[in-house]
Amino acid sequence: MSITIIAVSSTITHSVNIGHHQGERHDLTPLLSTIVDDFPLALEYEIESAAVDTSLSSSFDTTTETFESLFAYRGYSLSFTLVSSSEDSGTHTFVYSFEINDGIIYISLDQTVSF
Repeated sequence: MSITIIAVSSTITHSVNIGHHQGERHDLTPLLSTIVDDFPLALEYEIESAAVDTSLSSSFDTTTETFESLFAYRGYSLSFTLVSSSEDSGTHTFVYSFEINDGIIYISLDQTVSF
């Protein structure tokens, strides 16, 4: 009988350890897809909605604050860094990087978007 209890205890401990380092919570793929797909759209919307004298970097900051807050609310650390921004004949180009962290996995990506 005590062997059964030890086996059960061992199994539970093993499951907890595996769950701590693996599992769905640490699959950042859906979050990365959200950032890569939706951030440029939100940025474009922010630029189109902003006052005429609003700088591109200011629009970028406003958009990143929204995304960072939403991710922080869900327990993820997200931060953006603007490398450069430009406007040429109505086409806006942003070069930036972002970092996301769930406490176990850390991912940093560089992005360039134009619209």
